[in-house]
Amino acid sequence: MDIYAPIGCGLQTGAGTVLNVLKPGKDDSVVVFGLGNVGLTALMAKKYLGTGQIIAVDIDQEKLDMGKDVGATHTVNSREQTDVVKAIKDITKGGAAYAIDCTGLVAVIENVVECLAPLGIAAIVRVRPAEKKVSLDPLSFLLENKRLIGVIIGDSNPQEFVPKLVELQRKGHFPTEKLCRKYPVERFKDAIHDLHLGNVIKPVIQWG
Repeated sequence: MDIYAPIGCGLQTGAGTVLNVLKPGKDDSVVVFGLGNVGLTALMAKKYLGTGQIIAVDIDQEKLDMGKDVGATHTVNSREQTDVVKAIKDITKGGAAYAIDCTGLVAVIENVVECLAPLGIAAIVRVRPAEKKVSLDPLSFLLENKRLIGVIIGDSNPQEFVPKLVELQRKGHFPTEKLCRKYPVERFKDAIHDLHLGNVIKPVIQWG
């Protein structure tokens, strides 16, 4: 089942952050916090690149199971795990090379930075209210030479990047159909309801 319409926006953001910005190597460890459509497509992109350890973090076990299905090699349930940073450092034996925050939650962003290995890069892709502030340990941040960056729409040119994702989807490397559920236009309210309840990752409205 080919589903191309949802590839814009969120799916561009997840895939583009990996393919256009971070570009992890085959021996790098990468962590994704938050498994909505952005986080799950980031996992797909990492699997496509053949990244070594791919760690998915979320509070929902069903989403973590989906994360394993689309590319994660390890999962951390942050509702059950009392120390998420320690769990990630144990898996990676010292910290992740790259980490992506797809939640926009201040406490999570702080964990994203803290879980990095020296020279690691953390990317924020979720927009939050301007008044929110993130606290960092400046000495650790400096001495470990970490970086924290913001990424909008995967730093992509949609006219060029969307066709690339469509081609990856057609070849089975970007299985967006696993995230989507189709709804006839008459069930538009059901689609919104299911999205709010977390029963669907990406509802797709069929107009004809």
